[in-house]
Amino acid sequence: MSNRSAIKKQLENIIEEKKIYPVYQPIVSLKNGELLGYEALSRISLKPCSFNVEEMFTYAEEFQCLWNLEYICRKKALKEAKDSIGQKKLFLNVDPNVFNDERFKAGMTLNYLKRYNISPGNIVFEVCERSDIKEINLFQRAVNHYEKQNYQIAIDDFGKGYANFNRIFFLGPKYVKIDISLISNIGNDSVKSSTVEGLVKFCHSENICLIAEGIETIEELITLVRLGVDYGQGYFIAKPAKELQEIPDAIRELIVSENKTAETKPAAPTFFGNIGSICQRLGTTTCDTKAVTVFEFMQRQPEITEICVVDRDQKVCGLVTKQHIDECFGGRYGYSLYSKYTVGELLNSDYLEVDCRMPIEMVSRLALIRPKHMLYDAIIVSDNGTYMGIVTVKDLLEASVSIQVERAMDTNPLTHLPGNIQIEQRISNNLFSKNKFSIMYLDLDNFKSYNDVYGFENGDMMIKAVAKCMEEACRNGEFIGHVGGDDFVIISDDYNLEDVFRQIIDRFHLCLKALYSEEDYARGEIHSQNRRGEPETFPLASLSGALYTNEKISVQSINDFSYKIALTKKTSKKHAGDYLQKTEDLVFQENV
Repeated sequence: MSNRSAIKKQLENIIEEKKIYPVYQPIVSLKNGELLGYEALSRISLKPCSFNVEEMFTYAEEFQCLWNLEYICRKKALKEAKDSIGQKKLFLNVDPNVFNDERFKAGMTLNYLKRYNISPGNIVFEVCERSDIKEINLFQRAVNHYEKQNYQIAIDDFGKGYANFNRIFFLGPKYVKIDISLISNIGNDSVKSSTVEGLVKFCHSENICLIAEGIETIEELITLVRLGVDYGQGYFIAKPAKELQEIPDAIRELIVSENKTAETKPAAPTFFGNIGSICQRLGTTTCDTKAVTVFEFMQRQPEITEICVVDRDQKVCGLVTKQHIDECFGGRYGYSLYSKYTVGELLNSDYLEVDCRMPIEMVSRLALIRPKHMLYDAIIVSDNGTYMGIVTVKDLLEASVSIQVERAMDTNPLTHLPGNIQIEQRISNNLFSKNKFSIMYLDLDNFKSYNDVYGFENGDMMIKAVAKCMEEACRNGEFIGHVGGDDFVIISDDYNLEDVFRQIIDRFHLCLKALYSEEDYARGEIHSQNRRGEPETFPLASLSGALYTNEKISVQSINDFSYKIALTKKTSKKHAGDYLQKTEDLVFQENV
């Protein structure tokens, strides 16, 4: 008997004799250590067996018995968990094409689950990557069908392949499971950690929960807690077992402890725009196009290095690169051999596809972790799964250079407001003119304590919020500048800045609720440490203003102005809460 025949015979025995049993691995919250649920995994009880579980599913698809195998695995997983699962989630692995099968839809009904006393709301279908989704539109309709019945969807093995990055956008899952390849040794790999950090920010903005798979060391667990990942599973937390086990107390205590000391940071928006802003919409082709047509086209257009292959609905099928097609048609017999091929037979289905809303810096990180042979391939950009364009590695490099140039220019890279050179020039021009003008400096109070507790990225969000409030309040052509840090300046050719200050304060207070946790905002204070490391309570952030006008006060020099405005700012900061100090009041008091 051949090896292939032996494998088929063993697989048939497994299915006929149901030589499968389930094991369950806990999934735990990395916020509080509480149990979310369990992933149901399958094990082979046939002895001897010449293949492992992963290979078993691959062979089942090859021998066209995947449906029967998955049905047994799913039924046994539900049956063994029914008495213990309670209100916890049960994650079931499902091949994407079985998921769309009418027999699967008929099986996973409310009546079917009632037999096991399990609610659809406790079932999460993990769409795994064993095979490509063949009919995207049908699959999306299937997703909608199950979600209407209160099932939830998870994307499995995220980060293992590259076509699956875009599935987040057109499937709208509740959970995304990060593959072990991104988790392994993450604490010592800056590319992995920054990639996961980017995923955390993006998924949280889309109301998606991240689950890290394959956590095997304490260092990996601590790193993932500090990066803000929602849930985790792996051998370090608990190994798969036949019984539904609880999380060890030591693991729960470690997670709670790390969350207390970690710098927890809500997701921050990107500052540099989304990838859709730099993509190019180039021509596409279809799978049935003759490969020789594409080859000859690329010979005439040497500047085109890749062409995206799409279906009739403009969904991406793959990528044809100039390098690959030149290799096929090159050589003595290449042209005669491959001229009969279609594009679909030559396309590369291992590509990086991202949604147009993904931040540029996140796409750069994803591009960097590709295998070496893919590093220079273009990135396909789509909009909810529909082809939009491509971004070449050259495009990414140019975007990075532009960011660096912007930082070097006299424009604050965070708020994009004019910097010190323009500010000083404006002040000098106004100080010694005869026209009326006013200058107001704004400074955030209790900003350091906010940074200490919420982290620098959220500090940046607060600074951006102040800048936005200033821009909304300034409607009469006022000049707005960013001195640096949490210091701003407004220059007006009128004496209207007291009213502007009040409008800024009103807008800023509307922003505060989103910048603090519900608990801190409700009690009106945060708890941190002072410069001596001692516990201390700090009020919520407020704004201090220092206002100089030439209506009643004149200055003799730049140094004279600097002295007066510095004294004004110092006096303003002494007042608790929002306060605007006018220079003319200080001068009047000094003269009394």
